[in-house]
Amino acid sequence: MAKPVPNKSGSFWTPWASVKLTVLLLSLIALTILIGAWCPQESQGGIQKVIDQFGEETALAFSKIGITDIFHSSWFLSLIGLLTINMIACSVQRVFPKVRSLKQVMPYLKSNAIDKLVITKKVTLNVHPETALYRLTERLKRKGYTVRKEGIYLTGEFGKYGRLAPTVTHIGLLTLLLGVTITSWTGFTGFQPVPVGSIMNFESSEHSKLWIGKLPKWSVKAEKSWREDYPTGDVKQWYTDLAVVDEQGKVLKRQQISVNNPLTVGDVDIYQSSWGLDRIVLTFNDTVRVLNLRPMGKLYAAFLPLDEKTILLFSVRDQMKPLRVFAKADGWAGPKLLTEIPLNGKAKLGGVEVGYKNVFAITGLQYKCDPGLPITYVAFGFIILGVLLAAIPHRQLWASANNLEDGCELSIGGHSMKAKRAFSQSLNAIVHDLGNPLISNPIASENKATIEEKVNV
Repeated sequence: MAKPVPNKSGSFWTPWASVKLTVLLLSLIALTILIGAWCPQESQGGIQKVIDQFGEETALAFSKIGITDIFHSSWFLSLIGLLTINMIACSVQRVFPKVRSLKQVMPYLKSNAIDKLVITKKVTLNVHPETALYRLTERLKRKGYTVRKEGIYLTGEFGKYGRLAPTVTHIGLLTLLLGVTITSWTGFTGFQPVPVGSIMNFESSEHSKLWIGKLPKWSVKAEKSWREDYPTGDVKQWYTDLAVVDEQGKVLKRQQISVNNPLTVGDVDIYQSSWGLDRIVLTFNDTVRVLNLRPMGKLYAAFLPLDEKTILLFSVRDQMKPLRVFAKADGWAGPKLLTEIPLNGKAKLGGVEVGYKNVFAITGLQYKCDPGLPITYVAFGFIILGVLLAAIPHRQLWASANNLEDGCELSIGGHSMKAKRAFSQSLNAIVHDLGNPLISNPIASENKATIEEKVNV
């Protein structure tokens, strides 16, 4: 006797269509995202932020294993790839085949089969069976049911397309993974502190190890940058005037950016991420000296040693406030204020005339290229549609009419995948309404009807 040939259809997808695998991959991805939120990412603030938080040795160790750029690491991309295969397998084996059920026609059921349903009702009417079914048909149509009727049998279905919710949601998830994959393989991010007057290019951009994208050939020049404060002195907003220049230095576009108001060129968005003062230009008896500034709370300070025991401190808050000059010497309780110098002003310090010529800002520019973003928006549209479809209850109803001496007995039953109580209440209303002959009778001319209801839930 020949052995039956096993059905190998779908055998490739079977190992990948595991729900346990889905849970495992989602858990690992969630853990990766949490680690990425906990550890500052180089693409958002540079390696210096990681060093400031964890120290240089730990920061370099994190950078080596990819934690400081976790969303571009090969193992994160591998998790996304495995989840994509898993979602495709689940969709092919479990979700998409259910679409075929939309074409299936509900079979007619006899009274004894209807009595075995979850929600059943029996109604006695003193009308012809076809009249009873006609009334039931009209009332079901008013409530949105699709009705089929043949002889003494009837079927009604509501919310049929709500069964598409899993399919549409899976399409959305697959589309979302496609957008993430495109961005991971072709997108890039980065952060650069750019002094005013300097040009930023994209050569130091962060991207995945298995990257196949292209970096822009144009660059960005920070022409001007400033800070706006509240009357209390707290920061209100940062601004930077940017110019997009090509390889020949031709200006292609100009725009003023601020926080939440980026510059967009093609797929690249450039954001105002941070701001500070970089250096001051002073003169000492007309000799120009440029000093680097360091942040000190809300102020910026430069230090100029005079000898082994004495230091001059130059403190400035922003580009508009005057420069304050302090002296600090061994044995003093703290620095002493010597003078204040307005911008483009001068002051005498002993035999030296100090001039305050200029102060230069440094703007922190964060940028990203997200080619998969439009696809991601489409994905969220599918997911939202799937959620809305899932809210539609799928209800099926059967009815059969049997002749009696003075009328007919109507057996009605059905089931609902969700909102069962609401379905039962709706069916009660339909049953009670059947005794009201508001619809013209196409078969006979009865003007009155009596109703006896038996409910078996």
